[in-house]
Amino acid sequence: MSIADHPGLVPYLARKLGGDDLTIKDVWQNTEGWSMETFSLALEYRKGGARVEQEIILRRQPVSGLLEPYDVSTEYRVLAAMQETGVAIPETYWFEPDPAVFERPFYAMEKVEGEVHFLTQETDPDYRLIPDDQEREGLANDFISNLVRIHACDWRSLGLDFLGDPGPGKGSALGQTEYWEAVIERAGFRNKPLVTLAVNWLRENAPENDTVRLVHGDYRSGNYIYKEKRIRAILDWEMVHLGDPHEDLVYVLGQLWRSPPPTEWVSHLLTEEAFLKRYEELSGIPVEPEKMHYCQVLNDLKAVGIITTATNAFAKNKTPDLRPGVFGTLLDMAYAGLAQHLDGGFKV
Repeated sequence: MSIADHPGLVPYLARKLGGDDLTIKDVWQNTEGWSMETFSLALEYRKGGARVEQEIILRRQPVSGLLEPYDVSTEYRVLAAMQETGVAIPETYWFEPDPAVFERPFYAMEKVEGEVHFLTQETDPDYRLIPDDQEREGLANDFISNLVRIHACDWRSLGLDFLGDPGPGKGSALGQTEYWEAVIERAGFRNKPLVTLAVNWLRENAPENDTVRLVHGDYRSGNYIYKEKRIRAILDWEMVHLGDPHEDLVYVLGQLWRSPPPTEWVSHLLTEEAFLKRYEELSGIPVEPEKMHYCQVLNDLKAVGIITTATNAFAKNKTPDLRPGVFGTLLDMAYAGLAQHLDGGFKV
């Protein structure tokens, strides 16, 4: 069912925006993300005697997909709480839990103008997603600065304790291990020997983490909007949680987000060495090799969880989207990465 088929949505939006004679002039579904359903609406309405043209974004909870179980309210509550932190995020408007309005819960937010660096974008002869060095360096600075701000957030004062404080010690590591083990269990792949080996290793080698931080969970190229050589908004907060910042660092370094040889820049922005050095300088958080190794194995287990969830959703016809089926073809690659890092370690 399209937005045009929801007769109650127009009067609902008019009430929320305080406008009269509201019409939806244009609507399109953003297909870049593979998780939350994202709709762009171009609206026109009358308010205070003036005609208003406004574009907004609706982020709707999907039926099924890569990151089940879904709860769109979590993403909304985190973004709403972080509006004054200096992190580049869209302005949030409201959350709607009633599925009668638009089939499933959703929230509304500002439409941030700009572009997204997709990994499929044509690159230049030097294998660079961002050929302009000045632009790339500016984006790299913003990329690191925003990550540092996320990790520096006083999540307690922001009211983000609802995410679940893992506490000091091994809680961050063991909590995430348990979470992704449960995800793989629901997808029907928990009995794989490699998964058992990884889960046991993660439990036995869980590191201490005495300072719990806000962790984005999916921080990389492709998940920010940029314009005029600056990052305007960090996107896709579905995996946000409280834990160890090394999780985000390892995720940034992921091979999938790197430029190909000869540069191999992380997230197509800068070298691994430069990224980690600048992060340490700005955050004051030392990068610990043992924690990086641990979080690499944890990240590999996470990849297995995401891919097996997508595979299960497609196999059981829980979603009409064909992309989870395509995503499922990466499962052998995820298993290989998990085996490699369990055996070979991680060097910084």
